[in-house]
Amino acid sequence: MRSPHTLVRAFGFLLVLTCAGIARSGHMLDDQSPTLHLASVQTYAPQQFRQSLMDHLSGEFPQQFPYRMAADPQGRIFVTDPAVSSVHVFDTLHKTRWELRGDRYHRLTRPAYIAADADGNVYVTDLGFSGVMVYDASGSFLRTIGSDELTTPSGVWVDGANRKLYVSDCGRGEVQSFDLSGNPLRVLGGPGREPGHFNCPRDLVVHGDKLLVLDAGNFRFQIFDLSGHLLGILPFGSDRSPFAFAIDGADRLYYTDMYSGGLVAVDPHGKTLGELEAQRQHGQWIEHPRCPNFLAVAADAEGDILVLRPSLRIEVVRALADSHP
Repeated sequence: MRSPHTLVRAFGFLLVLTCAGIARSGHMLDDQSPTLHLASVQTYAPQQFRQSLMDHLSGEFPQQFPYRMAADPQGRIFVTDPAVSSVHVFDTLHKTRWELRGDRYHRLTRPAYIAADADGNVYVTDLGFSGVMVYDASGSFLRTIGSDELTTPSGVWVDGANRKLYVSDCGRGEVQSFDLSGNPLRVLGGPGREPGHFNCPRDLVVHGDKLLVLDAGNFRFQIFDLSGHLLGILPFGSDRSPFAFAIDGADRLYYTDMYSGGLVAVDPHGKTLGELEAQRQHGQWIEHPRCPNFLAVAADAEGDILVLRPSLRIEVVRALADSHP
């Protein structure tokens, strides 16, 4: 495991992620907090779910390239798979699985980023389309959002409390917000390397009253209030490559690292807690030699962290206190 990085620095900002940063509960982690380690406490394997008729007839579970993941309060987990032009929907309460593909007029082609709201509606960006496609809980098409305003939408997030949709646009170097009916509200940032600007922004998360954006091309996370004011910058350095990130119920930030294949956790002060390392054999990742062991990451309704493996296996990960004799 790599040594912790000093993350709280850059451009004159001092980022203290407590009640003035991203924390919701007002508590702080101090130096007296117990040391933690990351552990998988539960696994959802595709074979645990009742398959669709197509899967049953084919005799195999079709998946090629799972990409991003989201969860809703109804216990469903959504995984985009651009290689098979669908979203895998895993219902963890009823142990069923089906695929969201869209109808003949609103068919998904290469679904990429995804978000879900409290009603089970899903918001999907598609590599072949400039807007965000919205489907209801049964998979029926509802509307498109941002097709005139966006060029290459990537990360999406639904702020249910304020009924807003946030979308990062890699091509424009912007984050745009819309109401849930699709009306544009605000444009944040613009292309560039200075604070408050972006170089291919990707995943984003609204956490309490803060917006966090993975500014991938500038090797940093940027933190804004919901009015668009920059609050701080969390650089991760050129030796890390966050692919996706999420925040758990204790305000810890988790990201999947493309370089190591592992899952990294950072506490509210910007200190690296630890890494759930990728499993390797003879120098290669066990599950797939050309993919990281961990791909997407998302938080469920309970605040637990879900991580996705290339095999479509989903694991529940928690930061547990180390036991001492």
